[in-house]
Amino acid sequence: MDALHTFIGLMISTFIVALGLSQGLSWHLTDLGRGVRDPAFARGLGVCLVGVPLLSLIVVKVLPVPPVAAGVISLMAFCPGLPMALNVVSKQKGNLALTLALSVTLSLVAIVLMPLSLKLLERLFPVAIQSPPYGVLLGRVILPFLMPFALGIGLQKVAPGWAHRLRKPVKLYFNFALAVAALVLVVASFPLLKRLSFWAIVAMVVVTLGATALGHVAGRPRPGDRTALAISAVFGNPAFAFCLGGSTYPMKSLLGVMGLYLFIRTVALIPYLLWNQRHQASERGGGPSLPSGKRASAGT
Repeated sequence: MDALHTFIGLMISTFIVALGLSQGLSWHLTDLGRGVRDPAFARGLGVCLVGVPLLSLIVVKVLPVPPVAAGVISLMAFCPGLPMALNVVSKQKGNLALTLALSVTLSLVAIVLMPLSLKLLERLFPVAIQSPPYGVLLGRVILPFLMPFALGIGLQKVAPGWAHRLRKPVKLYFNFALAVAALVLVVASFPLLKRLSFWAIVAMVVVTLGATALGHVAGRPRPGDRTALAISAVFGNPAFAFCLGGSTYPMKSLLGVMGLYLFIRTVALIPYLLWNQRHQASERGGGPSLPSGKRASAGT
C-alpha cells in the first residue's frame, strides 16, 4: 500500500509540472487575443469563477451530502482551469480560441486566488478541508505550475520549433498521468467509496449538469461559444485539486472521492455532448470558431 501511495504521489507531482509546461507551450498571443476579445470571454470567466462555485455550494448545502464529498465537489469547483477541455471543444466544433484564452486565464487566476479560496472552504467544510500552510502550497502547487509555465513561454520565444514538437507529448503525458492517478485512487479507495452515500452521487451529477447549463446559457447566441462555455464550466482543473488533496494528511481522504467525481462528471456530460452534436448539425451560421484541424495542437 505504501508503494501504491508513493506511485500516486509521483503521478500527482509530475502532472502539475506537465500542466504548467503545456499551458506555457500553448501561449499564442494571436489566439489568446482573439479569445479575450470575444464577448463571451467575460461571461465565461463569470460562470467559471462565480457561477459554478456558487452552484456547488448551494447543492452541497441543500442536499444531505457527507462532509468529504461536499468538500471534494466544492474544491473542484474552486479550481478552474479546464486543461482537458480543448479536445472536447474541438470535437464538438466549439470556439477553440475562446477555450484556450479561458484555460490559460483561469489557471493563472486560480493560482492567485488559491490561498483565499482554501481559507473560505476550510471555514465552510472544516471536517474535510484543511488549508495547508502557504509554504506547502507554494512548494507543491504554485511553483510547480508557474515555473514550467514560464519555461514553456520562454521556449515559445527562443525555440518555437522545439516548443511545437514538445506540446503534444507533454499534453499526452498530462492526460495519461491524470487518468492513471484517478483510476488508481478509485481502486485504492474502493472500501471508502462503497460507503459513499447516494446523495453524494446525486450532488455530483446535479453540479455537473447545472454547470453545463450555466455555460450553455452564458454562451448564447453563437453555437461555438455556447459549446465552449458549457464544456469549460464542467472541466475544471483536477490537477490543482489533486495536488491540494495530497498536501496535508487530513486532505488525503479527499483523493479517492476526487477520482470518482472525475469519472461521474465525465459520464454525466455524455448526454449533453450527444445532444449538442445533433443540435449544432441542425443549425446554420453562428460565430467564428477556429477550424478544429488547425488549432487543436494549441491545446493545453
